[in-house]
Amino acid sequence: MFKIGMTDRLSLYIIILFYSGAFIVGYNFLNKDYDQKILEVDNNKRLVHLVLIKFKDQITSQQFQKLTDGAYNLQAIPVVEQLNFTDNISPEGLGKGYTHSLTMKFKTANDRDSVYLPHPIHKKFVDYFLPLTESVLVYDFWE
Repeated sequence: MFKIGMTDRLSLYIIILFYSGAFIVGYNFLNKDYDQKILEVDNNKRLVHLVLIKFKDQITSQQFQKLTDGAYNLQAIPVVEQLNFTDNISPEGLGKGYTHSLTMKFKTANDRDSVYLPHPIHKKFVDYFLPLTESVLVYDFWE
């Protein structure tokens, strides 16, 4: 029968201890650092809510001013970031009649879905806004 000497046993224990320690350290510390870096990158992402607008021809300047004020009033909703309401200045002629855009950013889809969309300020704006439009295109994406 083959006998394992004391030196061989000690070497085996050291190897097992070394690799176990390396696995535990790697799993508990390095993996968390990697996950934290992924979270930091994700925390920098924003959900962009882009609304392209084609207004009716008969909209008055008073209605448009009230609409503009209402659009910028959406910033009062706590989750709305970087709101911009502007007209289309593209020289390409490919706007298909969409003359204005309303753009805002959110940290999470939940902020958009559960806070912004059902918020009374948003609902009041939509009730005033939609009858003045011929067409609206909403497009959301992560940046």
